[in-house]
Amino acid sequence: MSDEPSPNGEKGGPNAALVVGIVFSTIVALTVIAYTVTVSAVNLLTVDLLAYPIAGVAPFVVITGAILTIPIMIPTALISMKRLS
Repeated sequence: MSDEPSPNGEKGGPNAALVVGIVFSTIVALTVIAYTVTVSAVNLLTVDLLAYPIAGVAPFVVITGAILTIPIMIPTALISMKRLS
């Protein structure tokens, strides 16, 4: 370790890029798991059980993916700032 201050201004503090990268990766992994469970449950209930056509369920999958960007970005910012302070 050098004696130069880290990007967040503290000597020997955590590297901001590393913290954001780890937090982002963890949240994305958890979100992918949640998305997979959601899509599987919707597929089971709507397509298999209720016999809806796949074309009718597809917009739900796309909208769910778009909505899940919110729980990726906001916690990444909040957790990263907390870890860096």
